[in-house]
Amino acid sequence: MTPLKVGTVLAPTRTSAGGGEAAVPILRARLFSFCSAITAACALPAEPRDFDDYPSLLEAMSAGDLDLAWLPPIVAMRAAAAGRALPIALPVRRGVSSFHSALFAVVGSPIQRPPDLSGARVAWVDRQSASGYLLIRAALRAQGVPLDQAFAEEHFFGSHEAVVRAVLAGTADVGATFLHHDATGTGVWRAGWGDASVHIVARVGPIPSDVIAAGIHVPVSDLRTVQRALTDGTHPELVAAGGALMEADRFVIAASDHLKTLEDLL
Repeated sequence: MTPLKVGTVLAPTRTSAGGGEAAVPILRARLFSFCSAITAACALPAEPRDFDDYPSLLEAMSAGDLDLAWLPPIVAMRAAAAGRALPIALPVRRGVSSFHSALFAVVGSPIQRPPDLSGARVAWVDRQSASGYLLIRAALRAQGVPLDQAFAEEHFFGSHEAVVRAVLAGTADVGATFLHHDATGTGVWRAGWGDASVHIVARVGPIPSDVIAAGIHVPVSDLRTVQRALTDGTHPELVAAGGALMEADRFVIAASDHLKTLEDLL
């Protein structure tokens, strides 16, 4: 039986499994354990694949060389829109499967609302970051904020941690990062700024979270077998292995319109 090839991009900042390059071997071991759990739970042999970047991952999925992948939301949206992949399951964290993107400043900053942004120095993560660039820009543009006037300087720092450091140190006036509300929708479970006290200038969400996606070439019977095993509660070892990799408490079935909100925004 041909094994299911399961992969993702094991970026050092993908999870909180340590910092920097030291996190990659930990993530690779967790991906291996996830594949072993799929094999045990689904009676489908699975083997891990990891990639240096998402273009190479999507190329492998399009060619039929990758069957299942853990994808961030914008990559998943683009893959689905291009007919390359189908979302099958969503990781749930602290009761929610969505997140917000926030533009923040230090407490006491004169920048309190989006109209105050004129001439601001902004810190972004990178041009492909959903919560650290794309989403908040799309939201500001939708509110009528002229982006060419709002920011006098735009700098890319490569990570959420570096964005927060720049804002707190005064190198940037505002920065973009992620924000996870708790299940009540009001409290903050986790944010890029950690325990720091900041002022939220703007936010957008809830935005669909990352997904487990299957290539369109995967037989429907295999896809449904993995989907059921992840979501029906009968295979706790598989859920635990997937949860360790993706920092999730459990998984739910992805609705067909899961990525529509994101597609509409962008």
